[in-house]
Amino acid sequence: RQLFERLQKVLPDARYVGDSTQTVYAGNHLVELDGPRRWFNASTGYGTLGYGLPAALGARLADPTRPVICLVGDGGLLFTLSELASAVEARIGIVILLWNNHGYGEIRRYMEQRDITPLGVDLVTPDFLALARAFGCLAESARDLDHIQDLLASAPTDRPLLIELREVAPFVSV
Repeated sequence: RQLFERLQKVLPDARYVGDSTQTVYAGNHLVELDGPRRWFNASTGYGTLGYGLPAALGARLADPTRPVICLVGDGGLLFTLSELASAVEARIGIVILLWNNHGYGEIRRYMEQRDITPLGVDLVTPDFLALARAFGCLAESARDLDHIQDLLASAPTDRPLLIELREVAPFVSV
Protein backbone atom coordinates (compact mmCIF):
# COMPACT_ATOMS: atom_id res chain seq x y z
CA ARG A 1 0.00 0.00 0.00
CA GLN A 2 2.81 2.41 0.90
CA LEU A 3 4.54 1.81 -2.42
CA PHE A 4 1.42 2.73 -4.38
CA GLU A 5 0.79 5.76 -2.19
CA ARG A 6 4.29 7.04 -3.05
CA LEU A 7 3.84 6.32 -6.75
CA GLN A 8 0.58 8.25 -6.82
CA LYS A 9 2.05 11.10 -4.80
CA VAL A 10 4.93 11.70 -7.21
CA LEU A 11 3.17 10.78 -10.47
CA PRO A 12 -0.53 11.38 -9.77
CA ASP A 13 -1.54 11.18 -13.44
CA ALA A 14 0.43 8.04 -14.24
CA ARG A 15 -0.92 5.15 -16.24
CA TYR A 16 0.01 1.73 -14.82
CA VAL A 17 0.72 -1.20 -17.09
CA GLY A 18 1.57 -4.52 -15.50
CA ASP A 19 2.70 -8.02 -16.13
CA SER A 20 1.89 -11.09 -14.03
CA THR A 21 3.77 -10.11 -10.88
CA GLN A 22 3.21 -9.63 -7.16
CA THR A 23 3.03 -5.83 -7.37
CA VAL A 24 0.16 -6.12 -9.87
CA TYR A 25 -1.65 -8.75 -7.82
CA ALA A 26 -1.52 -6.44 -4.81
CA GLY A 27 -2.33 -3.35 -6.87
CA ASN A 28 -5.46 -4.98 -8.27
CA HIS A 29 -6.85 -4.72 -4.72
CA LEU A 30 -5.12 -1.59 -3.45
CA VAL A 31 -5.01 0.96 -6.25
CA GLU A 32 -7.89 3.37 -6.74
CA LEU A 33 -7.45 5.71 -9.71
CA ASP A 34 -9.64 8.63 -10.64
CA GLY A 35 -10.21 7.84 -14.29
CA PRO A 36 -10.54 5.14 -16.90
CA ARG A 37 -7.69 3.56 -18.87
CA ARG A 38 -5.12 4.06 -16.16
CA TRP A 39 -4.65 0.48 -14.85
CA PHE A 40 -3.81 -2.22 -17.39
CA ASN A 41 -2.47 -5.65 -16.66
CA ALA A 42 -2.47 -9.19 -17.85
CA SER A 43 -2.35 -10.98 -14.53
CA THR A 44 -5.15 -13.33 -15.44
CA GLY A 45 -3.25 -16.54 -14.91
CA TYR A 46 -3.07 -17.48 -18.57
CA GLY A 47 0.68 -17.34 -19.08
CA THR A 48 0.86 -13.68 -20.00
CA LEU A 49 4.43 -13.15 -18.87
CA GLY A 50 6.20 -10.56 -20.97
CA TYR A 51 3.14 -8.39 -21.64
CA GLY A 52 4.05 -5.56 -19.28
CA LEU A 53 7.05 -3.90 -20.92
CA PRO A 54 5.85 -3.78 -24.54
CA ALA A 55 2.35 -2.77 -23.43
CA ALA A 56 3.79 0.04 -21.29
CA LEU A 57 5.77 1.31 -24.27
CA GLY A 58 2.60 1.26 -26.35
CA ALA A 59 0.68 3.14 -23.65
CA ARG A 60 3.33 5.86 -23.60
CA LEU A 61 3.34 6.13 -27.40
CA ALA A 62 -0.46 6.34 -27.41
CA ASP A 63 -0.41 9.24 -24.95
CA PRO A 64 3.02 10.82 -24.48
CA THR A 65 1.57 13.46 -22.13
CA ARG A 66 0.89 10.99 -19.32
CA PRO A 67 3.64 9.19 -17.35
CA VAL A 68 3.63 5.40 -17.57
CA ILE A 69 4.72 3.03 -14.84
CA CYS A 70 5.45 -0.54 -15.91
CA LEU A 71 5.00 -3.12 -13.15
CA VAL A 72 6.99 -6.22 -14.02
CA GLY A 73 8.70 -9.12 -12.29
CA ASP A 74 12.06 -10.64 -12.99
CA GLY A 75 10.56 -13.63 -14.82
CA GLY A 76 8.30 -11.49 -17.00
CA LEU A 77 11.04 -9.02 -17.88
CA LEU A 78 13.22 -11.86 -19.11
CA PHE A 79 10.61 -12.58 -21.80
CA THR A 80 10.87 -9.13 -23.42
CA LEU A 81 14.10 -7.61 -22.12
CA SER A 82 15.22 -6.63 -25.61
CA GLU A 83 12.36 -4.12 -25.75
CA LEU A 84 14.58 -1.86 -23.65
CA ALA A 85 16.66 -1.31 -26.78
CA SER A 86 13.53 -0.35 -28.72
CA ALA A 87 12.52 2.10 -26.00
CA VAL A 88 15.91 3.80 -25.96
CA GLU A 89 16.03 3.97 -29.75
CA ALA A 90 12.53 5.46 -29.92
CA ARG A 91 13.25 7.78 -26.94
CA ILE A 92 10.33 6.45 -24.90
CA GLY A 93 10.50 7.48 -21.27
CA ILE A 94 8.73 5.14 -18.87
CA VAL A 95 9.36 4.01 -15.32
CA ILE A 96 9.89 0.28 -14.96
CA LEU A 97 9.35 -1.06 -11.44
CA LEU A 98 11.04 -4.43 -11.44
CA TRP A 99 9.97 -6.79 -8.66
CA ASN A 100 13.00 -9.06 -8.33
CA ASN A 101 12.47 -12.11 -6.15
CA HIS A 102 14.73 -14.37 -8.23
CA GLY A 103 11.97 -16.57 -9.50
CA TYR A 104 8.30 -17.17 -10.00
CA GLY A 105 7.45 -16.34 -6.39
CA GLU A 106 3.69 -16.76 -6.55
CA ILE A 107 3.98 -20.15 -8.21
CA ARG A 108 6.66 -21.22 -5.73
CA ARG A 109 4.44 -20.18 -2.80
CA TYR A 110 1.45 -22.03 -4.31
CA MET A 111 3.51 -25.21 -4.67
CA GLU A 112 4.89 -25.01 -1.14
CA GLN A 113 1.44 -24.44 0.37
CA ARG A 114 0.25 -27.63 -1.28
CA ASP A 115 3.30 -29.70 -0.34
CA ILE A 116 4.48 -29.83 -3.94
CA THR A 117 8.23 -29.83 -4.37
CA PRO A 118 9.03 -26.54 -6.14
CA LEU A 119 10.26 -27.20 -9.63
CA GLY A 120 11.16 -24.69 -12.31
CA VAL A 121 10.33 -21.66 -10.19
CA ASP A 122 13.76 -20.51 -9.01
CA LEU A 123 15.41 -18.49 -11.74
CA VAL A 124 18.99 -17.61 -12.41
CA THR A 125 18.45 -13.91 -12.88
CA PRO A 126 20.98 -11.59 -14.48
CA ASP A 127 22.17 -8.25 -13.19
CA PHE A 128 19.17 -6.34 -14.49
CA LEU A 129 20.72 -2.98 -13.59
CA ALA A 130 23.80 -3.69 -15.70
CA LEU A 131 21.66 -4.94 -18.59
CA ALA A 132 19.36 -1.92 -18.49
CA ARG A 133 22.36 0.42 -18.45
CA ALA A 134 23.93 -1.51 -21.33
CA PHE A 135 20.80 -0.82 -23.37
CA GLY A 136 21.06 2.90 -22.50
CA CYS A 137 18.47 3.09 -19.72
CA LEU A 138 18.92 4.60 -16.31
CA ALA A 139 18.79 1.95 -13.60
CA GLU A 140 18.88 1.93 -9.80
CA SER A 141 18.12 -0.49 -7.01
CA ALA A 142 15.68 1.11 -4.59
CA ARG A 143 16.90 1.41 -1.01
CA ASP A 144 13.57 2.43 0.51
CA LEU A 145 10.37 4.33 -0.24
CA ASP A 146 12.04 7.73 0.00
CA HIS A 147 14.63 6.64 -2.55
CA ILE A 148 11.88 5.43 -4.89
CA GLN A 149 10.15 8.78 -4.55
CA ASP A 150 13.39 10.63 -5.40
CA LEU A 151 14.01 8.39 -8.42
CA LEU A 152 10.48 8.92 -9.71
CA ALA A 153 10.77 12.68 -9.35
CA SER A 154 13.87 12.71 -11.55
CA ALA A 155 12.78 10.10 -14.13
CA PRO A 156 13.86 11.01 -17.67
CA THR A 157 11.26 11.51 -20.38
CA ASP A 158 13.49 10.32 -23.22
CA ARG A 159 14.45 6.82 -22.03
CA PRO A 160 13.35 4.24 -19.49
CA LEU A 161 14.24 4.32 -15.83
CA LEU A 162 14.40 0.84 -14.32
CA ILE A 163 13.93 0.75 -10.55
CA GLU A 164 14.68 -2.63 -9.05
CA LEU A 165 12.64 -3.62 -6.01
CA ARG A 166 14.15 -6.57 -4.20
CA GLU A 167 11.92 -8.74 -2.07
CA VAL A 168 14.24 -8.28 0.89
CA ALA A 169 14.17 -4.48 0.74
CA PRO A 170 12.87 -2.56 3.76
CA PHE A 171 9.77 -1.25 1.93
CA VAL A 172 8.38 -4.72 1.30
CA SER A 173 6.30 -6.81 3.63
CA VAL A 174 5.25 -10.26 2.49
